[in-house]
Amino acid sequence: MKIIVPALAAVLLGTIGASSAAQAGRIDFSFVALGSGISAAPEPLQDATSLNLDGSVIVVSGLGVGDGSGLAPANTIAVSPTDIVFGDVSAADPVTKSWTGTFGAFTETLTAVSLIDRGSPNALTVELTGTVTGGSFHGVPVTMIIDATQSGGPGNVISVSGSNSSSVIPEPSTWVMMVLGFAGLGYAAVRRSSKNRSAFAV
Repeated sequence: MKIIVPALAAVLLGTIGASSAAQAGRIDFSFVALGSGISAAPEPLQDATSLNLDGSVIVVSGLGVGDGSGLAPANTIAVSPTDIVFGDVSAADPVTKSWTGTFGAFTETLTAVSLIDRGSPNALTVELTGTVTGGSFHGVPVTMIIDATQSGGPGNVISVSGSNSSSVIPEPSTWVMMVLGFAGLGYAAVRRSSKNRSAFAV
């Protein structure tokens, strides 16, 4: 029994770690919005209370180290609604972002605008927060940052780029180690308790 339990634990760790190690870590990618129909209201851009991405295509432009989104550069992402009214974003009226990558379907539910930076003329940065579910991620906190610029001011084309990042999630093997550790503590407690009962019986 003493040999079988560690052997089973090693097999379990190896199997789970190998099958899902690529999905562990965090979501970390950047994107650009391609299209000339992006608008903001009101203008100038730094005063905007909404950003409309209607008619644009959201394209992955880069991946961070350890990204577990399953995306690749040039993949596209769906955002709904495309008209993001900053004051309306809430749990009841979220902005959702979805994609399908090598690890399956993912959905981000962004429920709050945590930051609006209006510090530069003809520019705006908006940070939205929420959770992401898909692959190894189940309700993990996530942040999307949107950077919008309008060179030349009102009436000119608005360019949008941004980044997406989640909290780090433990490797699957770490979860297994934690479960085995708690099981071991429970087994030790039961053994100690039974020894104590035996001592009292004598």
